[in-house]
Amino acid sequence: MRRNLQRYYVYTVLSGLTFTWTTWFVFVTSRGGNPGWAESAFHLAILMGEVPTGVVADLLGRRRSMLIGLVLGAASFFGYALISDTLTACLMLGLTGLSLTFISGADTALLYETAEALGGEDFARRAMARASALQMITLAAAPVIAGWLYERHPVAPFWAHGAASLLAAAVVWTMAEPSRPAAAAERPASPWSHTRAALVCLRRRPGLLGLIAFAWVYEAVASMSGQFGQVYLPALGLSMFGAGVVFSAGRLLGAAGGWIAERLTGTAAARWLRWGPLGQAALLMLAGLVRTAGGGAVLALNEGLDGLVYPLLSARINQAIPSEQRATILSFQSLGSSLLIAAAFPAAAALPSVFGVYVIVGGALAAAALLRALPGRRAGGRTAEGR
Repeated sequence: MRRNLQRYYVYTVLSGLTFTWTTWFVFVTSRGGNPGWAESAFHLAILMGEVPTGVVADLLGRRRSMLIGLVLGAASFFGYALISDTLTACLMLGLTGLSLTFISGADTALLYETAEALGGEDFARRAMARASALQMITLAAAPVIAGWLYERHPVAPFWAHGAASLLAAAVVWTMAEPSRPAAAAERPASPWSHTRAALVCLRRRPGLLGLIAFAWVYEAVASMSGQFGQVYLPALGLSMFGAGVVFSAGRLLGAAGGWIAERLTGTAAARWLRWGPLGQAALLMLAGLVRTAGGGAVLALNEGLDGLVYPLLSARINQAIPSEQRATILSFQSLGSSLLIAAAFPAAAALPSVFGVYVIVGGALAAAALLRALPGRRAGGRTAEGR
């Protein structure tokens, strides 16, 4: 299992080489496609595939689900060379979105179960924080490499991303499926009954459901603050290069946050998980009020806090989920976040100023964080996520 964990860290680095993240928009436009429709196809594929692929990961295994997703992802990235209009752009981005649903949930479940088997729940939390820090470092370097590749040939970042996906698949191929509790072998006879069992599990664990609902808001806010940063930073007067520097700095601070999260004790981890999101909310609202280049520093600091808080949140959710339904329930978490994003993005885009986006999403995160934090405070410090 220790070798499994080491190989997972290699997979984390390879999967973080998202060379297409900063190049796909301009590439689709240059090929005559409508990037708005392509982005819609991407999210639609995620919404349709999230729960079914979570069931696949529970019934067939996390490793197999990841392999399917990585190979499909590689095929989609190599296929970007075929984009010539909006329809082909929608097909390729839709395939990319579908591939991600096979990976999301499955890779988190594999990491948590591998680390838990090695050293228990606290070790699993630290392993998730380390993986998050490694991914942040890679994500900081990927945009710089992608820009260099795009200048050599517009298709090069996509081919490089496809190659990285295949290398990640080769690493996953050598990994073992984590040992699972005996109860995990007593699986329902069909995907539908397995899904119903996961829903029953959620209904019987209101604390877990509350954590997942908080994760919906948290992940949607994180996505919106990052995506609208592409508009926000130029509005502050920063050049595109300056915006890239802010994004890279934020990821490096996020890596530092993951390094800190890995070293927190149980009590300190619980405290940061309870109150850290309120600090992020304050930073986001401050970003909405700032009209100078200092707003970039505020966004970077928020990214650093995210690198600390999110691994703690993810570990706490995994801790509360039974192994036999872990990937399926994690897919409900991703599905809810995607639904919120799909509804919030058009509404935010209709606002007269991008600064208002940060005030509103910061306020939404503050409300969600207070709702989650205060009941535990009133109960004498006991957590509200008990099983």
